Amino acid sequence: MSRNTSLSKSSENVQPSVTTSTSVEAALIPFWLLNAGTAKKLGQHSAGILNYHVLADNDRRGLLIAVTRNECGGHFSRERVPFRTIVTCLEKYKSGVPFVSKVLKDFFVSKSANNAGFMAAVLHALGLLAAAPEAKAQHVVTGDWSSWEQTMLAETGTRIELPAEIGGEKLVENDAVPDDEELKKTLGVSGKKSREWHVGR
Repeated sequence: MSRNTSLSKSSENVQPSVTTSTSVEAALIPFWLLNAGTAKKLGQHSAGILNYHVLADNDRRGLLIAVTRNECGGHFSRERVPFRTIVTCLEKYKSGVPFVSKVLKDFFVSKSANNAGFMAAVLHALGLLAAAPEAKAQHVVTGDWSSWEQTMLAETGTRIELPAEIGGEKLVENDAVPDDEELKKTLGVSGKKSREWHVGR
């Protein structure tokens, strides 16, 4: 389930400005923060909570979804993924065909192993994905995606500014404690547990 926090408290997860070593302020782009919530990780042995933002571009023509914090540490990208990109990617699964989380990895420039699973967890929290009935490690699309999109775009939201550059190391979480996926890679353990989802509108 998702716990939506008040937007007035969401500022702790917003990076208002980024400066370079030469003290030159990075370019900032205006967005509308429409939803700041939390999502539970989907992995059987994964612990902790993820924070996410649902944003709209300045003209409110499109939505973007970003993971903003990993409570238990581990690498991930804060890239802002356009919602329409997610819809297009999952179009072939809208009939109810189950799919694994790695289907979502191409959304990201960063290659962190956690990106796809974390985004899947957020989409579950938003009610856009559900566990596949006969394959719990996979996903199916659920709900009316078009209606959800229009409802979110109609939210009042809070205007914020975020750095233009995304996907690079500067915006990738780099906490000390690795998540299960990365720990397995470090130890050379095989056997990837992927989670799949399905798209629907």
